[in-house]
Amino acid sequence: MKNALLNKFRSKIEFLINTVATSISKTHLTPNTLTFLSLLISLLGIPLVLLTRRGLILVAVIVISGFLDALDGALARITGMSTLKGALLDSFIDRICEAIYALTLLLLGVNIYATLVFLAFSFLVSYLRARGETLGVTLSGVGLMERAERLIGLILVSIMVDIADLLVANTMLALITFLTGVTVIQRFLYIWRQL
Repeated sequence: MKNALLNKFRSKIEFLINTVATSISKTHLTPNTLTFLSLLISLLGIPLVLLTRRGLILVAVIVISGFLDALDGALARITGMSTLKGALLDSFIDRICEAIYALTLLLLGVNIYATLVFLAFSFLVSYLRARGETLGVTLSGVGLMERAERLIGLILVSIMVDIADLLVANTMLALITFLTGVTVIQRFLYIWRQL
């Protein structure tokens, strides 16, 4: 359902992630360790943004934490360490990190209402995927704003805080929130039709 350009970009990122994960597999690091490191980095972003009031700090936090999150799944597959507990932990910490990223935007002065609505829609997107899968409906690739796209959106908002102004950042956040809301509707209707 994604366009060809995004799929091409995604395949290049996946190649990079798999290459790094293959190197890490020769160490004693486990997928769960990378998952917790992802959470730690996202938490460190709070005091760093408080100290600097810079959106680019949040960008770095999202990129590093998000990369670690992608690595944990790749490492689990490569090493054969995929477990149901690991999958639960990964999904749980993904939601925590996404909430931390969005709420850290508040420290940069973005609109609280847009941020809270974004979080609500974001969690609904994730909920619908989880609920759909329990009903036997696979939702990978369904909707405009999957997790990767939402993180890219938060990165763009953070950049706008630094290089433009809060009006531009808030407008962009409102757009991302709207698109995430559209994704909720897309996923709900997709599950409904499949059932």
